[in-house]
Amino acid sequence: MKPIIGLTMYDFDKKLDINNAYLTSIELAGGIPICIPNATEENVEAVLNVVDGLVLIGGADIDPLLFNEEPHRHIGSVVRKRDDSDLLLMKAAFKRQMPVLGICRGQQIMNVAFGGTIIQDIPSQVENTILHKQPSKRGELAHTVEVKTPKFKEIFTEETFRVNTFHHQSVGKLGEGLLISAVAKDGIIEGIEHESHPYCVAVQWHPEELAPNGDVYAQRLFKSFIEACHK
Repeated sequence: MKPIIGLTMYDFDKKLDINNAYLTSIELAGGIPICIPNATEENVEAVLNVVDGLVLIGGADIDPLLFNEEPHRHIGSVVRKRDDSDLLLMKAAFKRQMPVLGICRGQQIMNVAFGGTIIQDIPSQVENTILHKQPSKRGELAHTVEVKTPKFKEIFTEETFRVNTFHHQSVGKLGEGLLISAVAKDGIIEGIEHESHPYCVAVQWHPEELAPNGDVYAQRLFKSFIEACHK
């Protein structure tokens, strides 16, 4: 039986939304995607009862008050309701040992959930970095990542490969129990995992834009996630 995969959603003023590429990537890997509206403390357990795995998708910047910082002058839009929902889902899924895959903002949510911080604006806060917020099309490969952990080597089967990139924030101080799993050439963290969870994995790039177009590394990531959801 195919696993049911819950995906978080973008929260706009009067609507919830999701890029179809996320759904396509889950389907291609063998899962059945369903979209999760904003969760609350009252319904988060009921929501997770109907899924086998959780994907934290990309989106707006995270409220810096959640990691005890004031907003940087270059911070983008913040949707606190979604932040609270994503953190609830992340923590509840982790407690259940449910497989979790974080993408872009999802990596940052995962880090904050374990007490980590966010670099609020890479260009103004970190020197000598590459351009992480590329103007290119979302399916274009932009820079190299280097794999650092056995788990990521098992997933991707290579120690270096190229990815797309569309972010101006990144993981800062690492959250408790998390490992740096991949980095860019400039040292920006591109992948993390939790050391005591069977599959709590996140990446900073957007594999959902690559997998439907045949990128083998993106496909390996989604396949590994779906396989974990079968267990």
